[in-house]
Amino acid sequence: MSDLQTEFRCSCEDGPSDAPVLLTLEGVTRIFPGGQGVQGVDLVVRRGEVVGICGASGCGKSTLLRLVAGREHPDEGVIRRDDRRLGMVFQDPNLLPWLTARRNVELVLRRRDRVRALEALHAVGLEGAEEQYPARLSGGMRQRVGIARALAMQPDLLLMDEPFSSLDYFTRTDLLELVRTRVRALDLGVIFVSHDVREVAHLCDRVLVMGRTPGRPLAELRNPASGKQGRRPPGLVARFEERVLEAIRGGHPSALCSTV
Repeated sequence: MSDLQTEFRCSCEDGPSDAPVLLTLEGVTRIFPGGQGVQGVDLVVRRGEVVGICGASGCGKSTLLRLVAGREHPDEGVIRRDDRRLGMVFQDPNLLPWLTARRNVELVLRRRDRVRALEALHAVGLEGAEEQYPARLSGGMRQRVGIARALAMQPDLLLMDEPFSSLDYFTRTDLLELVRTRVRALDLGVIFVSHDVREVAHLCDRVLVMGRTPGRPLAELRNPASGKQGRRPPGLVARFEERVLEAIRGGHPSALCSTV
């Protein structure tokens, strides 16, 4: 086995194997008319790790999230997540414009828990903006409200569907670091969907690379920067970006999990 193969070996041998399993997908297939969808997806997500789903447009990334969330049902295969609590963050945070940031968070809480809503907003850096309306908030601040709302539910598993794609580079970088910090502090499991290889390399511990039409797993890669304290070393992140790109382009057969 080459040094490169060793460094990026499949996480099925190198992940946090003693952490509780939050989600298991076995042979999951969902095909829509026209051939779009996903086929033969196997995936395990454990507590405390961020798993990225990455690939070209049309590879079924968002379909996979809808299946996990129960909004779609597989044609074949099994999805097991028991009674785990789910939180969701989308590209558009879908805040109600007539409610303040605090009240938008309170909407998902029983008894409109003001204290928990404020704690969640403070945890994502929105002290002083709790009573602002969405129209008065920047795009990055609105997405922070969306993240706070999802985390206020105290989920076991957080689903994130291209949440930063409409934001500028600097805001996106800050929010990626925020999510990584909060996930570690709360010991969540996360599935993070993005078409941006830089995002998955910065945030994710493992990445499932999907081919398209229908979406099939091409590779499952472990990030060598996973587990590093503080900001991840730029060199490792950059090398991992290249590795994910190679797998997406199909130019490196050894990227396949079964051959590493």
